[in-house]
Amino acid sequence: MKAETKRVNSLIIKAWTVINVVLAASYLLEVVKGTRTFGYVAVFACVLFVPELISVIIYKRRPESSAFKYVAVVGYLIMYTFVMLTGNTFLVFTYIFPMLTFMILYHRKRLILISGIIVLIINLLFIYIWSRGGIGGRMLTLENSRDHEIQIALICLCFAGSYATARLYESISAKNIEYVRQINEDAKHLKEMTLQSIHTIVKTIDAKDDYTKGHSQRVSYYSYVLARELGSDEEEANNVRIVALLHDIGKIGVPDAILNKKGSLTDDEFEIMKTHSEVGANILKDITYLPGLEIGALYHHERYDGTGYPEGLKGDEIPYVAKVICIADAYDAMSSNRVYRKRLPEEKILEEFEKCKGGQFDPKMTDTFINLIKEGKIQPLIV
Repeated sequence: MKAETKRVNSLIIKAWTVINVVLAASYLLEVVKGTRTFGYVAVFACVLFVPELISVIIYKRRPESSAFKYVAVVGYLIMYTFVMLTGNTFLVFTYIFPMLTFMILYHRKRLILISGIIVLIINLLFIYIWSRGGIGGRMLTLENSRDHEIQIALICLCFAGSYATARLYESISAKNIEYVRQINEDAKHLKEMTLQSIHTIVKTIDAKDDYTKGHSQRVSYYSYVLARELGSDEEEANNVRIVALLHDIGKIGVPDAILNKKGSLTDDEFEIMKTHSEVGANILKDITYLPGLEIGALYHHERYDGTGYPEGLKGDEIPYVAKVICIADAYDAMSSNRVYRKRLPEEKILEEFEKCKGGQFDPKMTDTFINLIKEGKIQPLIV
């Protein structure tokens, strides 16, 4: 909104400058013709450019100010009043139309209404002066008042039309705001429903393994904390949280006998277990709610040294979110009771992270995660 206001204010300054330059040139031409003096033009130039100069200074200080429109309109009206009261032809009333044009850009019906009333008063005053023979001794009478009647009619019609346009715009704008608000509400509701569905799916997956219940939710939380510590903003960290929540969705395609096997997996069983990353990526790849949702599922078993799976990526080839999940996943594995061992003490976990730094894990991320553990910001979570 501020950017749009700044853009309109900038357009007003430029339009005003063009108008003033045209007016100054026309009055200098009158000097050449002998109908105006240099003294009058000098005074006119001050009345013309001083209000604009003040407006430019105000604009430079606060270019996005919504109050700038009042400064511009008042400045223009000062010039307009001077021209009307010193002009020698009724046609000077048309000088108001350029101002009316850029007033419409603001779509403020009250501003247009008040300005219209002021302009009408100025023109009636101008007509009164003419009727008294105050300009060049020329008297305005009923017989020669036709042009002035047209002048008043045009002013009323133009301001009335602009006022009606501003009211229509305000009505449409209000409806659009309400429409956008409703869309945002619907999007928020849809997001909540989607997240609820995701949590239900995750709980279903974790329930397949008695020893890893709550694993995905814990990994999701650890990933979020690490992402925030690494400098991600709230939105990006929440995206990491959602991606991490679904990192093991591919296990839905792994037989329960392999997931819950109490002994070591055979080579063939391990190959089947490894397929869960690609199965998960295939499940998630067509979900458009969060682009890249499948990355965590596909790459969270890649290793920094390139010995992971499924593609053997190494170093910075591994996506950021996957490296975060890899660390969080390993921490939960070490800090939870598993079918093949009891949870490890914190000292042993820190030792394992130090040992695997640069091998399994990204070194910088690992140092950050180690500090989180030491500072007590990461602790085994009960879900």
